[in-house]
Amino acid sequence: MTQTTISRSVLETLTIEFKQHFREYLKVLAQDVDTNRVELIDALEWCFDRWEHWRQKFYPEANLVFPFFQSGRRGSEFGHYSTCGSSGQPSVMHIKRSFLMGTSDITVYKLSATQKLVLKADHPNRLAFVDQTILHELVHQYLHEASPDAATYESSESGKNYKGHGPLFAAECNRINQTLHPELGFEFVPVRHMKRSHAKVNDVQRPSCAHFTHGELFFKWDPSNPDLTRDQIIENRRCLEEALAYYGGAVELVEEAEEVVTDFPAPFAADCAEVCIQQLQDWDKTNGSNLLDHFVKAVLEHAGASSDAPLNIPPASREQMQLIPEPTVPSSVDSPTALVDENTVLDMRAVYPISNAANSLAQLTADITASGMKKAAFAQHHFGHKRGDLLSRHLKQLRNAVDELVAA
Repeated sequence: MTQTTISRSVLETLTIEFKQHFREYLKVLAQDVDTNRVELIDALEWCFDRWEHWRQKFYPEANLVFPFFQSGRRGSEFGHYSTCGSSGQPSVMHIKRSFLMGTSDITVYKLSATQKLVLKADHPNRLAFVDQTILHELVHQYLHEASPDAATYESSESGKNYKGHGPLFAAECNRINQTLHPELGFEFVPVRHMKRSHAKVNDVQRPSCAHFTHGELFFKWDPSNPDLTRDQIIENRRCLEEALAYYGGAVELVEEAEEVVTDFPAPFAADCAEVCIQQLQDWDKTNGSNLLDHFVKAVLEHAGASSDAPLNIPPASREQMQLIPEPTVPSSVDSPTALVDENTVLDMRAVYPISNAANSLAQLTADITASGMKKAAFAQHHFGHKRGDLLSRHLKQLRNAVDELVAA
């Protein structure tokens, strides 16, 4: 049996023919009446055109595979390169759907709790930002497929928790930026290893290469570095203004009031009480209210202490406080009637309501532990259930409700 040899390079005839046929196939599909589908196919064709532009500019002789572009709705990354797709196809570039199609405003960089850079939906210049992401993914592709250091990149960078944004990636970004930055009208700004602790001494304060093609246009120095000098902060402000002007309004600096935390992961975070206290102190100071006093009184009453206890708890003492839920049911009983009178049957959902899932889950867990019983025995003695499956189901519902609150 004769085996047909197919070149992997975009420079070979067979691959170009495949590319042309594949694009014709997409164009036929684009005749579908589904407008969203037509627009998506057009956008993916645009992605390939931009990939080809950057390939010819920076890697004209590299033996690169014709990539498959895809765009899904899930995932937090704006772009991602993979050597193998979900169907086994080689060299896949994924561009997040909302990012590519401009269906909503997207936060592209969070500067602080009150400042962020936002890519505006449907802005005529927004694709300039997406275009830079395609170049970013092309560098990953080159290092995987055609770089002289491809084997080293595969073994030393790709599997690490910095996802390929190490010294080889940073060096390639800097090679490109020495040409690209002046062409775009910017001063050349070098980037560093994603992990500051792994960067060269002279590059520690530079932007991370993980934000290559975006971060170093907006900032000369890493804005997350708390050790920047006044002059470096001023330089960052100038770079930010120049980058915003370059994108012509497609990217905006948005300032908003700091979000006040209203849902806390209690009792699953040890610092929850401190967070609550700090938030309430800030709120009281701003609004002239007295919520912190009411909060502390409620905590003391819940813990079984007098509500008249002193409220001015010093921080050092507060750190040593451990508020453990008191059992709402006796730790040892002979029958359900030990909880209530003979004409009453306790409802588990009323004692541990889902409407207050976090507290209910903490209280129920504490009560089971305090009773020294297994769940089945606990359910039988305290609620008259013959088995423990109702208790198990209620525990699961409480956990699911807490997970939804945390996710929200």
